[in-house]
Amino acid sequence: MFNPTISYISMAVTLAMSSVAFANEQGTEEANIEKISVLGQRLEYNTSATGLMLSVQQTPQSISVIDAQAIQDFALDNVADVVGMAAGINVQKAETSRFFFSARGNPVTNFQYDGLPVFYNSFFSEAVSDSILFERVEVVRGATGLLSGAGEPSAAINLIRKKAGFEQQGYVTAKVGSWQNVRLEGDFNTPLNSDGSIRGRVAASIDQGESHVDLAEKDNLQLYTTVGFDLGANTEMNIGIEHAKRRPKGSTWGALPLFYADGSSADDLAISSTTAANWTYWDRDNTSAFVNLAHSFTNGWQLRAEYERRDDKMDGKLLYLSGHPDRDTGLGMSGSSMIYQSDRTLDSARIYADGPFELFSREHRLIVGANLSDQHVTSDSFYAISGDPVGNFLQWDGSVSEPTYADTAITGKNNEEQVGAYIATQLSVTDKLTLVLGNRFSRYDYENEVDSADNYKQTGINTPYAGLVFSPVPTVSIYTSYTEIFHPQNAKDKNDQRLDPVEGSNLEAGVKSTWLDERLLVTAAVFKVEKDNVAVLDPSFTEPLPDGSFPYIGKKGTQSKGFEVEVSGQVTDSFNANFSYAHTKSEDENGDPFATHNPEHLVKLSGMYDYNEAFKFGVNAHWQNEIYNENVGPNNAHRAEQASYWLVNMMARYKFTDQFSGQMNINNVFDKKYYSSIDFYNQGFFGAPRNIEASVRYQF
Repeated sequence: MFNPTISYISMAVTLAMSSVAFANEQGTEEANIEKISVLGQRLEYNTSATGLMLSVQQTPQSISVIDAQAIQDFALDNVADVVGMAAGINVQKAETSRFFFSARGNPVTNFQYDGLPVFYNSFFSEAVSDSILFERVEVVRGATGLLSGAGEPSAAINLIRKKAGFEQQGYVTAKVGSWQNVRLEGDFNTPLNSDGSIRGRVAASIDQGESHVDLAEKDNLQLYTTVGFDLGANTEMNIGIEHAKRRPKGSTWGALPLFYADGSSADDLAISSTTAANWTYWDRDNTSAFVNLAHSFTNGWQLRAEYERRDDKMDGKLLYLSGHPDRDTGLGMSGSSMIYQSDRTLDSARIYADGPFELFSREHRLIVGANLSDQHVTSDSFYAISGDPVGNFLQWDGSVSEPTYADTAITGKNNEEQVGAYIATQLSVTDKLTLVLGNRFSRYDYENEVDSADNYKQTGINTPYAGLVFSPVPTVSIYTSYTEIFHPQNAKDKNDQRLDPVEGSNLEAGVKSTWLDERLLVTAAVFKVEKDNVAVLDPSFTEPLPDGSFPYIGKKGTQSKGFEVEVSGQVTDSFNANFSYAHTKSEDENGDPFATHNPEHLVKLSGMYDYNEAFKFGVNAHWQNEIYNENVGPNNAHRAEQASYWLVNMMARYKFTDQFSGQMNINNVFDKKYYSSIDFYNQGFFGAPRNIEASVRYQF
């Protein structure tokens, strides 16, 4: 049963008596800032897929941004919810605590904090990070290897943290919702001296409650503080620290069987069904500290250095159920449980300089930089040596005795390092034509301290980038870009050996145009991705490997191609809207469908109507076509399916005064039953049914 933690609540109330909506970010970053449409809102920001200070229309890739207003409007409390709003991004919740992302037929593994690339690990999972940390989330679709190095040609998710601003302001929000959910959050910003050259910001949230999944509970605490310093007229430094404490109960490892023993679909299982036990949990503690320093020169150049240290700890008692129950007796499932403990340290650093230069009487731009990511992960797995049988799964309520575990752990120790240097330039060929060229040189080193046969190292990795942008008129740009990809894999084969890296290429072309006096942004893009050695689950091997993962095989000659359209902006003074459609077709070397667990067609809609600045009403909707997974179920002889479906969410907010407002959010309005995931471990996880959240907000 859910019991609020009084100490957490008192802490939140204390912090809540502070808070700032969104600070005016001034100083060295005010140059080269452009206004674009962001899910219907106007946002000033500078970002680029190449590191160059390019406007959105001069960037030869597709960009979507979800800002703080959209996060508030649709009650997007974690990164997975936020990213789910972005065009072309498919979000799969595969377990109670784990998410996976895909775009353009490929997994999304490139994450950044304030533009600094980090190694993504679904166990520690940036996906569940609290959105209280972030001012906005930027999603660049396609390959971003020039800055990130190793990665997939899908998308890069850039999490932009809140910065300390110059005005004293803040907010506090209290929310209650379905399944006894309670959330408190606060955000406070203030100058720390008379001229604002030192300023601070603190934000915190407490999120507790139950779930649509039986036994599952959450108990999350997020703390964040940052301080900004002006070290002179042209130099700014920002430091910060964040800490997250997550104590979920009833956590699942894997999901539900998709089939009964007779091969019939098990989609009639209750949405609340679980494979967890009443003693399972998956605790996580995450602490991160960062510092960045930026100096602007009088000639328009900027020098920037960044460093971040992340320390993550995980401790879980988990139960995995496999098999296919008999439709009548419920027998046929087996269980495997373990204690899993893991620590990770991640050091990331970057230094770069960018600015204009003249050549042949024309002004161009250049960036030169280098970055480093160094990750160390240790893990101990204590597998059960005895335990109760599963029995009748149709009556499973998790009240099974906790097993006896082995005294000796299966230990893992691995180190992963990537070092790279890059250079890129935007050449102004004519007033209407620009050429973007770049290259990255990388070294990748993976060391397994337990099994040296698993070690992998590659030097001299080349990642070229080329783009061409033609602007026939100021409001229209036509572009094309090309890059190659390289992505080492953690996936292992049935012999517990790592698969060779993914290699391939990415080609994109598109058009961007602004309308309605630049209030509306319209983008369209086509793309083609070719890859070799793509990891897919090995259908001949269904038992987990020693580390708890499942074996994969490498697929050769895969190809994904398709197109995307997005329309976003302020249609009228009181109405803004966003529409996106993404079509992706993936095939293997024989022309057969590939990655069919991802939708081929994905539509997203959102609209917000602001009546008289007091009442606000909004809708967002998501549609995807049928997804399926072949050769699964009993004897690997069946096809798992999720039919096409719509998900519709609604919100309404009333502003009682300039400072006080109330809001209602309804998710899955039509109470659609659907699988969020059907491929992870070849099991299915049901998405949440209709749920409601009410909140009040005081802003000052």
